[in-house]
Amino acid sequence: MQLPGNLAQQSSKAFLKTFENLYEHSPWFVEKSLPLVLADEKYNSLEKFHDLLSNIMLDADSDLQDNLIVAHPTLAGKKAQNNELTDFSTTEQKSAGLSDCSDSEIELFESLNKEYFAKFDFPFIMAVKEKNKSEVIAQFKERKENSRNQERSNALGEINKIAWLRIKEIYEI
Repeated sequence: MQLPGNLAQQSSKAFLKTFENLYEHSPWFVEKSLPLVLADEKYNSLEKFHDLLSNIMLDADSDLQDNLIVAHPTLAGKKAQNNELTDFSTTEQKSAGLSDCSDSEIELFESLNKEYFAKFDFPFIMAVKEKNKSEVIAQFKERKENSRNQERSNALGEINKIAWLRIKEIYEI
């Protein structure tokens, strides 16, 4: 899939605005990609563009990666309940049924979030779009048994999956 009309060539401002929220509250990934996208037409491919962003994120220093990880909201957490999520996060959590949890499910998610954060010192991150509550809960329970390094790596991988799903959402593919 191609970037329609080579968005970066048409307008750097439009490019940055279109993609600024691919990585939760971290537009610098897209900002850093702009000169590379402008310099090479291969990044007109959405897949190549996503690969570029993924590599920028994975090559970033650990402090920037950690800031990105902690910028993510908890699943079915207070921000979701208070409608304080980004538009992308709201859509993603809603698609997984996390916006219509029963009281007992909210309590379960609060407990899982608390246990996970206590162990790893960052929120549980999962690309929940195209998943359901049962799948999310199963992943929560399975992944909380991992080491911190495993979960940090999982978080970064899930963040890149989320970015790809967001690119697909932007282009309705």
